[in-house]
Amino acid sequence: MSVELLLLTILGGITLLAYMIAINSHGPTRLSISYLLATVLLAATVWAVVQHVNSGQDQMYQAKLRQEAQIREEAEKQKGEAEKALVESRGHATFAAKLNTYINQGTGLATTLINIDVRDMSMELDALVARANDARSKCVALQTEFGKVTTDDDFFGPSMGLVKDAITTLAESAQYYTLYYRSDDSAQEELRERVMRQKAREAYEKFQKASAMVATAN
Repeated sequence: MSVELLLLTILGGITLLAYMIAINSHGPTRLSISYLLATVLLAATVWAVVQHVNSGQDQMYQAKLRQEAQIREEAEKQKGEAEKALVESRGHATFAAKLNTYINQGTGLATTLINIDVRDMSMELDALVARANDARSKCVALQTEFGKVTTDDDFFGPSMGLVKDAITTLAESAQYYTLYYRSDDSAQEELRERVMRQKAREAYEKFQKASAMVATAN
């Protein structure tokens, strides 16, 4: 039992006791005074009970207002977090699409270097050299263009690092492709062709791994 209820109980008991005294009083003066005091106590008791009830209702109302305010605050917080997450998700999706563009370009060039026939007998030597130089130019251009890509978001940091390594390896493969036609003998040709295809395969595998990382992260 709370202190307020205990006091109200005591006050009610005193009021009841006052009326019992008033009932048992003798003489008009004593009777009048006893009933007057008992009535005052009754009024005080009623007033105290009303105040206690109103206070309880007011506390419940205030608690309800605080609860509603807390619910609204939590809803606003969740809404803000959802909007922030949506913005971040859209930003990630946009950057992922951009990153995939470079990955697809690199994968295509790597596939070409893996499968290309460096001894295509249907082509003149000048045409073969021009084709090699063109492939190297595309790889260098891709390397230069990707070097300009920057982001403050670390979300795709590992993927970007892997793509950068893949493009570097791809450029090295293209370099050996052009050096193939400057070989001094067949042994050097065989070595440079083997290194060209090996690095092209390494680049291809890195591009594939980077693509999987981007898909998972996005």
